[in-house]
Amino acid sequence: MKSKVSKQNEFDPKLGFEIKNPVWAFWVCLLAMIGCLVTYFVFLFLKTRNVIATDTFYIGYIFLVLSLLSAVGVYAWVCEKLTYSNGDYKYYRAFGKNRIAPVEEIGLVKVLIFYYHIKYGGIRSKIRIFFYDNSKNIIIKIIDDGTLSENEIFLKSLKYNRIKIIREEKYDY
Repeated sequence: MKSKVSKQNEFDPKLGFEIKNPVWAFWVCLLAMIGCLVTYFVFLFLKTRNVIATDTFYIGYIFLVLSLLSAVGVYAWVCEKLTYSNGDYKYYRAFGKNRIAPVEEIGLVKVLIFYYHIKYGGIRSKIRIFFYDNSKNIIIKIIDDGTLSENEIFLKSLKYNRIKIIREEKYDY
């Protein structure tokens, strides 16, 4: 008997799938946007009551800019996703053209993990996922945070469609 968790990780080619960014990223951006907007309006209210000086009010503009940056994060979370349906992988980008890769055109998928040192002695990584056609041209390029490259449904869909997966690691020490 299969549990509900394992049933959610099964790939069904008829249903397809949709992979989005983690929900916590949406909530962080939304709460930051709301918090910065509230702080800006508090500064604005205090300025209209002449409680704070004009020089101090300029700090409120910093919070307004931070709220706009957080709004961009919310927009990116809503728009960016990878879907599979009817034999096509579709990558919806937040900014730029959406990309479509039919299964027949995909030669291989490469997961590139690049490790590098940070200033204070730690090691970080960047993950990039490339969909290549049979002529080794890039069809889709995805910047990943580990959400997609470790997703079981995505990996099972590649295996189901007999698409070769290459994992490559590079080190910059």
